[in-house]
Amino acid sequence: MTKPPHKCDCAADRPALVAYAEKRAAALKQRWTATRAEAYDALLDHDAPITAYALLEYLSQRHGRDIKPASVYRALEALCDIGVVVKIESLNAFRACRHPQDDHQHVFLVCDGCGHTDEIADHGIGARLTTQAAAHGFTTGRQVLELHGYCRDCGK
Repeated sequence: MTKPPHKCDCAADRPALVAYAEKRAAALKQRWTATRAEAYDALLDHDAPITAYALLEYLSQRHGRDIKPASVYRALEALCDIGVVVKIESLNAFRACRHPQDDHQHVFLVCDGCGHTDEIADHGIGARLTTQAAAHGFTTGRQVLELHGYCRDCGK
C-alpha cells in the first residue's frame, strides 16, 4: 500500500496551476484528458518525486479501480511534454513543477540520505549551459540539473 502523500504547500496555487496546465496543453494542441488531469492532480498532492508505479498505485487506490499502466505512462509523458511535470532521471520519478509558467532551468537538490528533493528555479544557468553547448556544436533540448548530496536534516 502506498503511503499517504506528504502534502505540498501549493494548495492555494492549485487552481492556477491546473488552469495553466490546461491552457498550455491547448496551446500545444495536446488533449487535456481525464487521465492527464488525474495524474497531474495526484502529482500536485505530492511534495516529493513519485515513481510512475507509485503514482499508478496511488491513483488506483484513490479511484477504487485498476488503472492501466500504459495510461499513466502516457499521461506522464504528455505532462512532461506540456512542461508542467519534470522527470528526475536519477530517481526515475516525477514531480509537478511548482512554477511552470516561468521560463527557468530545473535544478533539483536531491538528498541521498532521506530522498527529500527541493527545486531551485534558476533563470541563468540554463542559458549559460546552452551557450557553452552551442560552442561545442550541440543543440540543447530539455534541461534538468540534479545535484546530489545531503539536506540540512541529514547533515552529512
